[in-house]
Amino acid sequence: MYISNINSASVKLDGIKSERISASQRFTVSSSDKLVLIYVHKGAADFLAGEKIGSFKKRDIIILNPNHSIEIQPIRKLEWIRVEISGILFTSSAEIESMENIFIVTDQSQTIKSYLDLALYEYKQPFRGSELVLRKLIECVMVHVLRHHELSIKDSSIQVRHQEIETIKEYIREHYSEKVTLEQLSDIVNINKYYMIRLFKQQTGLSPIDYLIHVRLSEAEKLLSQTSITISKISDIVGFHSPSHFSKTFKESNHMTPSAYRRKFSNLHQ
Repeated sequence: MYISNINSASVKLDGIKSERISASQRFTVSSSDKLVLIYVHKGAADFLAGEKIGSFKKRDIIILNPNHSIEIQPIRKLEWIRVEISGILFTSSAEIESMENIFIVTDQSQTIKSYLDLALYEYKQPFRGSELVLRKLIECVMVHVLRHHELSIKDSSIQVRHQEIETIKEYIREHYSEKVTLEQLSDIVNINKYYMIRLFKQQTGLSPIDYLIHVRLSEAEKLLSQTSITISKISDIVGFHSPSHFSKTFKESNHMTPSAYRRKFSNLHQ
């Protein structure tokens, strides 16, 4: 979703290979200190990850953040491309405070498979410029995952000052209806503005302004679904102060206008 978070300097391909697994006993995939992305192009399986139970099939993509594991029970013979990447983590952009570390998404158009096939070929037969080609191909994979799913990424290489970031998040949640600037936020925690932005992205996967917009839109969704306050008034209440800008931002996030969102929930409660 937040594609601007992809930083060429952060993403590093550590390995890519094609694997075949027979439909026999269950096994475990661990990510150690790297992010693991697995593209399933044949077969199906059930999985267990902590308390999370589910299944995956052809065209599904399994994403494991570093230091996590998933137990897999094949239903049919599996064939997949396994990629190891350092420097980034995935996080939910729909639930900012989520602690989820394992994601299953689907490549509906098979575009991601095409990029991975090219990366696999380039990795196996390196030539002049291969490192650059591989980095760009992996970035393309990241873009397509973020474009079609409620996910974001964050830089895993920065040492985060957790308390300062929590202070900023709390300030935004309490003052979202007001004008909030990056200068204000950096002054609150006494951190250089640009360094503060990097730290905030590392922990949340969002820039401070993206987080502010997320909070404003979440509050707007509550007001639209639970009250009869006019859309113009809601725009002002949540801090947009411009109905047209509010409607445009809301539609970009929810793929529907505020009016359509209200009608949707009105119909559900009839």
